[in-house]
Amino acid sequence: MTHEVFMTTVVANNEVTKARAVLRGFTEIRERHRLTRVRHLTPGAKGLPAIKDLQKERGPNAQVWQELHQIFTRQSYIIQDRVDVTDEALSAISTGGPVNIGQGKMHRLRFTDLPDVVSNRNPPTNTQRKVIEINDSRMDKILAQNKFVTKNEYIEESYHWWYNGLEYALVQTLPVPAGTDLDNHIPNLAGVTNWPPFAILFVRIQVESTPDGMQQAHARLENARKALIGVFDFKIIDRRTHDTRIMEPRQV
Repeated sequence: MTHEVFMTTVVANNEVTKARAVLRGFTEIRERHRLTRVRHLTPGAKGLPAIKDLQKERGPNAQVWQELHQIFTRQSYIIQDRVDVTDEALSAISTGGPVNIGQGKMHRLRFTDLPDVVSNRNPPTNTQRKVIEINDSRMDKILAQNKFVTKNEYIEESYHWWYNGLEYALVQTLPVPAGTDLDNHIPNLAGVTNWPPFAILFVRIQVESTPDGMQQAHARLENARKALIGVFDFKIIDRRTHDTRIMEPRQV
């Protein structure tokens, strides 16, 4: 089992350039720029209807799919399907027109559980939650076979740095015009304004869900927070902010 431990803060649009410069200096590495197509999907059935087909493959993901099947049998969640479209998006900006998405691109399914209740032993600015990620180039087909429905989609623009085992990710959301076919091509994003009008800075790490692993993750994040005091003000966040569960309506 894997947990993600992270802390966040908001960076205003007019502070993003400064924040990037600070993080380049702090980590002493060049930033990595990414553009990602993100879909949010909801299940149309209990569990995974095609779980038997996924288990027959006996690949490295078979056990993970079984775990997700058990989770979705008990509770419905919103999940993400993520595809790196950096090359296509930058090409569309360069040429001024839409660019086709190549076939067979790797997708990443991302599931995150309701964060754990904050423990008095951990810094209050830290959040921890169970996370499951599966990479598969056939994800579109798998999600369709298992009755998932797209609720919304957008392009995520992000800048990444790594230092002392932690990832620093400055993330913005770029909306796309209604009717844009992101299944097949990426539009020219030049001039598209991010919404909401700010970026989120994540400082995060994924670790095995063991007491030692979790303790070390919290310690690393707290050290990073202290090192950045006066530059970034990491917030105490209600865990329900990151709740991806879909609550069933109560029966009257």
